[in-house]
Amino acid sequence: MAGRKKESQYQKAAEQILKQKGIDINEWRRDVLNKRKLEIMSDQDKDWTEKTIDEEATKLVIEAIRLNQLKIDTNNPTHN
Repeated sequence: MAGRKKESQYQKAAEQILKQKGIDINEWRRDVLNKRKLEIMSDQDKDWTEKTIDEEATKLVIEAIRLNQLKIDTNNPTHN
């Protein structure tokens, strides 16, 4: 499939295992992704939520520093 990343060795092995079990890889993939999306949307995946918020906060801080908009009050550490 064009534009798709090269499959890892684990994905190739999983495909063989699924084939032996008579399970279609594309159906399995959709099921896995749908389950994961539902977990995220229902806030059941706390690790993903925290990682995503942290990544976005990091981007925000870097952009603010880059634009010289971040004003840090070193005398009041609760407002950093």
